[in-house]
Amino acid sequence: MIKKIYVILFSLCLSVAVSAQTDSLSVAERNALQGFNDTIDRLADDFVTVGLIISEPGEILYSVLGHACLHMQCPTFGLDYIFTYESEGVRGKVLRFLMNNLNMGMMSLSTNDYLQPFYEVGRGVKEYRLNLPPEVKSELWRMCDERVGQGMYLEYDPVKRGCAISVVHSVEDAIRSANEMTGNNYQIVYPEWGNKSNRTIREIFYDNATKGWGLFWCMTMVSGRYVDNPDIPEEEKLIAPFELVERWQVATINGLPIISEEPIELAPSQKQYKGEWFSPLVFALLLFVLSIIGMFIKNSYLDYAFLSLYTIFSLLITYMLVFPSMPNTDWNWLIIPFNILPAICWKWRKTWALPYVIVIALWCICMLCAPHRLVENAHIILAISFGIILLKQKYMNR
Repeated sequence: MIKKIYVILFSLCLSVAVSAQTDSLSVAERNALQGFNDTIDRLADDFVTVGLIISEPGEILYSVLGHACLHMQCPTFGLDYIFTYESEGVRGKVLRFLMNNLNMGMMSLSTNDYLQPFYEVGRGVKEYRLNLPPEVKSELWRMCDERVGQGMYLEYDPVKRGCAISVVHSVEDAIRSANEMTGNNYQIVYPEWGNKSNRTIREIFYDNATKGWGLFWCMTMVSGRYVDNPDIPEEEKLIAPFELVERWQVATINGLPIISEEPIELAPSQKQYKGEWFSPLVFALLLFVLSIIGMFIKNSYLDYAFLSLYTIFSLLITYMLVFPSMPNTDWNWLIIPFNILPAICWKWRKTWALPYVIVIALWCICMLCAPHRLVENAHIILAISFGIILLKQKYMNR
């Protein structure tokens, strides 16, 4: 009798343990245990759904364009994930950032976990359903899983590996892989972009980013032949999330628009970021006014304050040019008016002040007349302000 009671109690405990373990399984695992894998049609159009997630711009430097990522779902197995390219956090790692010692890679998050920060700050998030062939969608998911497993292994590059262009490359890689496996010839067909096709990556960034300090620092630090080349293929210029939506709404694959439906709002837009009121342009205009006032003030403290700001800014530009460890910094037009030579040769400023002012004036004219945007307006005003300070040193220094 005691033995029977022991067996009954042991069976009951085992049943509870198995039940608890089953409850801890994901929906996909429970479905698999029930044999759903043997009956589903993996090539059904709704077996895997893919959405392009677009979020509004934020206040942090890397969010001034908004963000783009992929939303993938498999209703049959209850799977719902966001696949997004992210970099290591820059906060507390400024030196590693300047030395290009940060990595990036693809991450996967549950959709709820991904959306929670956007709810907290009031940034809107929308989803655009992508009309991709079933083979491409399944291959896209497989490749995304594979890249998540590789971890943060890619060198950080905000231009060539930004969020929007990374989404484009992920979809195109999946299309190529699906074509190799199935023998199909799927490809994305883009119509002509018209006047927009002649823009540089820098101009596309400027047109889409919120005007503020984030844009100013990006325009300062990202430079070189690649970002200023208007002849780069159009598909490599899809760096802005909102322009990616615009292009995919008119692009086709397998004869169908990639995006044909109205977007779904995943997080409400409660607080759109429109840039700071004390913008770089306001700051530059303030320094310009102070430099004019300084022409009539004998006190030299204002001049040395200008020189200090100029030197700090010039050290950053000089560092990026002399030690091009960061991507897309092989050449920077700002090095002409902003370099460390004035600080080094300040003692002999009366000799070189006027020639340097002429160089600054010619540089400003060239920047304004250039066929493509090379610098921000605040850069030009800052250069003019420093030129005024140099003129004072030449003709009014006591």
